[in-house]
Amino acid sequence: MSEFLMDFSAYIVIGALAFGIGLMGGHIALSRYYERRFLIVGKACSDADSLIPLLDELERES
Repeated sequence: MSEFLMDFSAYIVIGALAFGIGLMGGHIALSRYYERRFLIVGKACSDADSLIPLLDELERES
């Protein structure tokens, strides 16, 4: 019974670590994606001297 509990706890720890790493990786990937999108939209707003590109991006993302 003790061996079963050791194996089970090892699987729980590995699963928790994989879940945590997945959450962190997803957060980093989405942060970088939206940071690039923000910079592109900011440049478009600067070039157009208007907020229309920002409103178009908000409409497209929602």
